[in-house]
Amino acid sequence: MNGLSGSGLILQDNASDDLTVTANGSFSFATHAVSGSAYLVTIKSQPVSPSQTCTVTNSSGTVDSANVTSVVIACMTNSFTVGGTVSGLVGTGLLLELNGGDDLPVTANGSFTFVGTWASGTSYAVTVKSQPSGTSQTCTVINSPGIIGAAAVANVSVTCATNAYTVGGAVTGLSGSNLVLQVNGSQDMTVGANGAFVFPTSLASGTNFIVTIKTQPVMRHEICVVTNDTGTIVATNVSNVWLTAP
Repeated sequence: MNGLSGSGLILQDNASDDLTVTANGSFSFATHAVSGSAYLVTIKSQPVSPSQTCTVTNSSGTVDSANVTSVVIACMTNSFTVGGTVSGLVGTGLLLELNGGDDLPVTANGSFTFVGTWASGTSYAVTVKSQPSGTSQTCTVINSPGIIGAAAVANVSVTCATNAYTVGGAVTGLSGSNLVLQVNGSQDMTVGANGAFVFPTSLASGTNFIVTIKTQPVMRHEICVVTNDTGTIVATNVSNVWLTAP
């Protein structure tokens, strides 16, 4: 017996006389065979934890005038792939990593599988090495880390959500009151003083924005002018929309 590292290996002789083997080395069935009788050594149960496949050499023959010691059991640890599914991906550049070394670019939603296989009993950890860009997203990994068992790992879940950012800037030269701004024709914001302003509701990355003046200041009949009023949300807050009152 060689290569055994799992537990639960059970041998049989002639489909009976079960023998549980727990370590490498020699083994003997409890029931002696009569000289001249046939023998057939088979594997009833393969090892688990880790999962292994054992094979038998010199498994059959006829008992002669001495103990049979030529039966050889060789065990090898099974290897499996690691993968799962990606959902919510709309950006580009998502890069997953397995155990800090095997990189896998992912370009679309659906199933993914890392190249190569890993031995049963091996620990695995799927992480996000690079988050999606273009449309800025944050992807999170579920069902990782873990330990490879007796089958391919296919339940790692990567869920991506689009990041959102604020739109704002600064007002200068304002002396009147009740200046009302809008972003994308819906989100109103009243500005009563010079200085920075930020619309309260964030907009998703990839969204186009336009800041307009819904109501000009009253009292002094100022006419405010907007610059840098249009653009696309990328991966940071917009803070360069300027309003000036000449």
